[in-house]
Amino acid sequence: MNDSTLSYYLSSTLMAFALFFSCQQAYAEITPKPHHIDYAQGQFELTQETEISFNHPDAKPVAEYLAEFLRPPTGYLLPVTKQTRSKGNVITLHLVDSALAEEQYQLAVSAQSIKISARTPTGLFWAVQSLRQLLPAEIESRMPINQASWAVPQVTINDKPRFKYRGMHLDVSRHFFDVDFVKRYIDWLAMHKFNVFQWHLTDDQGWRIAIDAYPKLTEIGATRPHTVVGHTYDYQPLFDQQPVSGFYTQAQIKEVIAYAQARHIEVIPEIDIPGHTSALLAAYPELSCHQQPVKVQPQFGIFEDVLCPREDVFAFLSTVYKEVAELFPSQYIHIGGDEVIKKQWLASPFVKQLMREHQLSTPEQVQSYFIKRVANIVQAQGKTVIGWDEILEGGVAEGAVVMSWRGTQGGIAAAKLGHQVVMSPYQYIYFDAYQSRNLDEPKAIHGLSTLKNVYHYEPQPSHLSPEQQELIIGAQGALWTEYIKTPRHAEYMVFPRLSALAETLWSAKADKSWSEYSQQRLPKLMQRYKKMHINAATSAYNPTISSAIKGEQLQVSMRTDIEGTEIYYTLDGSEPTLTSLRYQQPIIISERTRVRARSFAKPLGQLVGDAQLTLAPHLALGKEISFSYPPAEGSATKLQDGQFAYDQFYSVNDYAIFYDSDLEAVIDLDSPTLVERVEIGYNSGRHRQLHPPTSIKIWGSNDNKNWQPLAHIQQPPGPMSILSFAATRVRYLKVSAINSKQSQDIQIPKLPLYIDEIAVY
Repeated sequence: MNDSTLSYYLSSTLMAFALFFSCQQAYAEITPKPHHIDYAQGQFELTQETEISFNHPDAKPVAEYLAEFLRPPTGYLLPVTKQTRSKGNVITLHLVDSALAEEQYQLAVSAQSIKISARTPTGLFWAVQSLRQLLPAEIESRMPINQASWAVPQVTINDKPRFKYRGMHLDVSRHFFDVDFVKRYIDWLAMHKFNVFQWHLTDDQGWRIAIDAYPKLTEIGATRPHTVVGHTYDYQPLFDQQPVSGFYTQAQIKEVIAYAQARHIEVIPEIDIPGHTSALLAAYPELSCHQQPVKVQPQFGIFEDVLCPREDVFAFLSTVYKEVAELFPSQYIHIGGDEVIKKQWLASPFVKQLMREHQLSTPEQVQSYFIKRVANIVQAQGKTVIGWDEILEGGVAEGAVVMSWRGTQGGIAAAKLGHQVVMSPYQYIYFDAYQSRNLDEPKAIHGLSTLKNVYHYEPQPSHLSPEQQELIIGAQGALWTEYIKTPRHAEYMVFPRLSALAETLWSAKADKSWSEYSQQRLPKLMQRYKKMHINAATSAYNPTISSAIKGEQLQVSMRTDIEGTEIYYTLDGSEPTLTSLRYQQPIIISERTRVRARSFAKPLGQLVGDAQLTLAPHLALGKEISFSYPPAEGSATKLQDGQFAYDQFYSVNDYAIFYDSDLEAVIDLDSPTLVERVEIGYNSGRHRQLHPPTSIKIWGSNDNKNWQPLAHIQQPPGPMSILSFAATRVRYLKVSAINSKQSQDIQIPKLPLYIDEIAVY
């Protein structure tokens, strides 16, 4: 091989490598990941000469949508015409009579043109969303950008969705969001190829849809006097004294529906019955069994007030659902059916008589009777019923679609009964959960669902038969808004988790890769979200601190969900910076230490997160412990693992839990040991109804029979108590913490006592 041949070979190889790399970068920018894509050399330039054409009247709205989207940042005229130029710079949208699936599309980019083909306008619209992501992120600007090149790489895409139902939910009852925000929310769904928007319009904290026949639903039910500050189950809840009010007129409802239809999104209304109806009953208390005044709830949770299964109630609901059915062209109406407390039914003479007449032996059968009556009302309007998985209890209505939220078991059971299922398990795709355990996260309802957790969710359980798996028609994320008051907070909770769910619902299962998504496409998405002025969470980069017992010491490890992210830490509780220690391997902690860590997210160019963990190596670490009243299964080890939990947001897995019982434990220190202090950690109000113990006492003994009192404290304030005493040599320590056992929450009849550590010094 001579020098010129070698030079040509090397340059060709480098060019091919550069082309491959640039094409991979282009591919990496499309989320959800397309079904199939091929690459070619070169690019299409969007210029002021570009025209957009269509071949069928049904394709025209999509062509106009594309032009309207591209005009603000480019400043180009981009005329839309039915006439296609034979030559020149053109984007064509063609409806074709072919074997393509309902939402399938083909997108071909050459130097001269972009050709989009689909059998339906919906397919064309999804193609436009992919084209959008092939353009630079600046295309998201809604004002002119001085962009030298609006280039689209040459690719050929053949793409279609995995699931036919790709949904996202928004709760506007707990906090009201105006029409402009709802439209932006729909735009976000469209960008990520979701095709269903479930609008949660009614609940205990507000009725948000005008019903002409019953004006008091919004005159009274749309307003609450104030809202709980902090968490609704805080030990001593406070209220903000600020009224919350708002509802949508029927004209506004129609406006939102039309907006969604233009983006090929079906709007499903949810009118939640027979529970979660405090706002309804505040307006019409005669519809309860007790027929007493009811208030629009200022707190969150589950409440006893429910609709009564009387004929006048069903007549009322028939009128409501008729108006709803006339407003919403959707095939579906969601009737809720979740979290029904049946106490008032069981106390009602009418319900007792109803049970005798219809041979109903359980309150679950009363609920089934109620749901089936409402299902008949909805089906009479030509609609299909959707309900949360509680509608399975007592017998499910024929033809109902089950939305499985309490996990996957409800969906599995429904599929085995032959019902269509939409999976919506809170453990994975409820976006009101925390995104990391870091203390800089905004308030959330509870739980933890990281971006990685969402990405790895699989809607079709593998142990179902192929026929049963086909009944899983898709999945739906949820944004409940008990603790989400503002659009910026909503953005933070939705993004980027929405993109992870989108990929699960659209892309082929075999094509999914967390490494590829998180390393290549997530950084591009975050740049795009920034150009859209979206307050996207960076929590996926946040560090996690964990520890394990190594002999009598603690070994600390740190990690992030995104491989290659650098972690910087301190051991004195100070805020880490780029000049702090960089984590490289596990660290041995031999004394009480407050570890604090932050991550450097290279794609973002900044430190993110604030992970903290207080570690306490102590004399009782890993020692044998016995209980008078055993804690919840698997939780006992949390008492002596060296971790105090108060530096992180509440997780039930951090605590030994004593339900409706006291902590009374004996620790064997193996031999007589000099002790002078005991520290006890517990949770006293971060979440749920977590009362501190009413008292704590410490005793010492050398024979486990004769006990010497060492220290005690009454009404400890939390989240940790330190009990010091004169240095005493003992082998056994007895520790008691008294559960107040005074639950104020009907959801938690047995009040838990949460203890996260007993540290002995």
